[in-house]
Amino acid sequence: MNNKIPFLLLTLTSSSAVAYQPSISSILKQEHKCSSTIQIRSEKLSQTQITQACALLSKQEAKFHELFGTISSPVKDDNNASMRANIYADRGSYVKYVTDHFDVPSDNGGMYLEGYPNKKGNQAEFVAYEKNGQIWNLAHEYIHYLDGRFNLHGDFCSWPHDSHGAPEYCPKPAPVKPHLVWWAEGLAEYISKGDNNPKAFETAKSGEYKLSDLFNTSYENDGGSVRIYRWGYLATRFMLENHRAQVDEMLKFTRKGEYDKYQKLVTLWGTRYDAEFSTWLKKIEKK
Repeated sequence: MNNKIPFLLLTLTSSSAVAYQPSISSILKQEHKCSSTIQIRSEKLSQTQITQACALLSKQEAKFHELFGTISSPVKDDNNASMRANIYADRGSYVKYVTDHFDVPSDNGGMYLEGYPNKKGNQAEFVAYEKNGQIWNLAHEYIHYLDGRFNLHGDFCSWPHDSHGAPEYCPKPAPVKPHLVWWAEGLAEYISKGDNNPKAFETAKSGEYKLSDLFNTSYENDGGSVRIYRWGYLATRFMLENHRAQVDEMLKFTRKGEYDKYQKLVTLWGTRYDAEFSTWLKKIEKK
């Protein structure tokens, strides 16, 4: 489970002395409820930062539901009625505490922790830190919460990918491809950045990947940050803006947890959109 009970954890040092690891509540002392679906727990955010973060998340939520028409339609057996953002003061504080508090690695810019949404009382969490006066990756990670609650049935280990790390430790071997990473990460980038993604537009100029290649993107193999995030954005945006009917058909399967049918559908798509995608890439870089 991705939550740690907020009490003092005891760790034996090499000298057998007892060292105390501060609890979550003693570090993330500030708690604020933006709405019934958004909570923020932070170390040093100012009231202005909290207000801005609430406004940003509310805007992202509205954009998501406008795109999918899902405001009152969570997937079956999903009890993640809200997400709590846990924000450390800086990178140093994040590295120092996040592993003990949430059982996640600290070599990242933040993580969304879905937990087990089928269990009553489960709390979806986002962990991150302040950087340059902003909450790092906040908009991106909130879309993961919304996508998981309204588009992807089951927990993180349910849908096809090849990540086996903490805190979920999904079983090996990974499901066969096509995986769903292109969509999960691409959608988070698409909604959080919209038409303003110059790094992706610059990447598009290379024409490095066919669309059919991107459907096989995953985390540990056939991945990398450029392919996962920038190319994921491009693939997701292309499908949503040019083949929405196919996306809607895909979502009928993922919302029911019928990931074998999702994979058959994407396999059926094959290379039929590759040429169109290549032409589209040449146009989108000009926007």
